[in-house]
Amino acid sequence: MKRLPFLLIVPALALGAEGAKDEEAAKDLKKMQGDWVVVSMEVDGMRIPDDDAQALFRTVKGDKYTVSRYRKTAGKGTIKLDATKKPRAIDALPAGAKGDAKALLGIYEFEGDKLKLCFARPGVARPTEFSAKEDSGHTLTVWQREKK
Repeated sequence: MKRLPFLLIVPALALGAEGAKDEEAAKDLKKMQGDWVVVSMEVDGMRIPDDDAQALFRTVKGDKYTVSRYRKTAGKGTIKLDATKKPRAIDALPAGAKGDAKALLGIYEFEGDKLKLCFARPGVARPTEFSAKEDSGHTLTVWQREKK
């Protein structure tokens, strides 16, 4: 089985730009708040076994995210949303990234209590569709809001 680059499982969420753009992004960011668990995950055409994928959890507070594998933190950072794009765009900047580091580019979509995220690995163009075909450099995850 291929070994997953750490950055591909960590991407996450935040707020963006001016005026109406800010307002829509703020609404979406509010929807992202809270705790999420992975339902399914695919990386470069390879479906990750459910037992491995469903061990990942995400918490979003403000524009900050933390991704954990079970109870151990796997990554954290900030996110920025642009709800005016089609599909809607998300940039994730992992914590501790150097000053010249570029954000991970992705897209997002809500489906009820599910959040679909598709991110490109660093240096790859932002995805234009929710897929992670072989050699695309994309990671597609579907997250389910945890019920309390």
